[in-house]
Amino acid sequence: MDDACAEIDASIVEVTKARQAVARGKSKQVYLADEIDRLKAVAYAWFQTHRPRVLPHPSRPDLQEVDAAYQTVLQATGRHAARSTYALALLRAKRSLVALRSLVAAMPATLSTQMASPAPLPNSDAPPSFAPLAPDLKMQEIMAQRWSEVQQCIGSHAHLAATVMMGGLLESLLLARINSSPNQRAVFTAANAPRDRTRRTLPLAEWKLVKMVEVAHELGWISRSAKDVGNVLRDFRNYIHPHKEYTDGVAISQDDACMFWEVTKAISRQVLTSVGKSP
Repeated sequence: MDDACAEIDASIVEVTKARQAVARGKSKQVYLADEIDRLKAVAYAWFQTHRPRVLPHPSRPDLQEVDAAYQTVLQATGRHAARSTYALALLRAKRSLVALRSLVAAMPATLSTQMASPAPLPNSDAPPSFAPLAPDLKMQEIMAQRWSEVQQCIGSHAHLAATVMMGGLLESLLLARINSSPNQRAVFTAANAPRDRTRRTLPLAEWKLVKMVEVAHELGWISRSAKDVGNVLRDFRNYIHPHKEYTDGVAISQDDACMFWEVTKAISRQVLTSVGKSP
């Protein structure tokens, strides 16, 4: 029960911050890519992370209202929707989540123990095997250590450090995936591959994380939702520069870092699973 409530609480915090961010915008419509990506991230965090952990609760919660509100947010990101559309959808999501939390929290503990317990969630925090992408044992150890250090940073409330390390981990994984691809031509001729003014594909050493993520999606290595939220991680990772953090007035919170970590883990496992597939 406590786990379900914690997931709902995290969702409430996310939609509240998203609604505040929408309200701060000056334009009537939301059309900037970074704003849209962040709104997508909030919705994907519900569907991919929080919802699967709330659904097995013994009270058998009805999530239709919450799902519908988040679905409205996702649909709005497909067009230049009005800020009022997002504000109303996020408000609806918050109210539905608050009602859901009351129902889950009110369930008697005795009833919870009498009902069948849901299957335990897999330990998603343990480092996966990096062998498919890094045959060298030393490199495997380094990547596993980076994985563990991200979690240590989150646990120590070093949220910016954790976010920067996540971006570095993803870059390393995607770089290794590109290098291990048997069809290098498909990689470097991809529509989203970065190019110079003469339309020549840049050397791999000059690729940025955003382009690696986009090419990975184009080649079927990661899902569309992973690409969208991966771009949000890229934006927040840039707050390593003090001036940008000062100018934007944005600080990475515990909730942000935890959400980014769920995304990083999902993308990492998708990349590892894609090894051996074409291209």
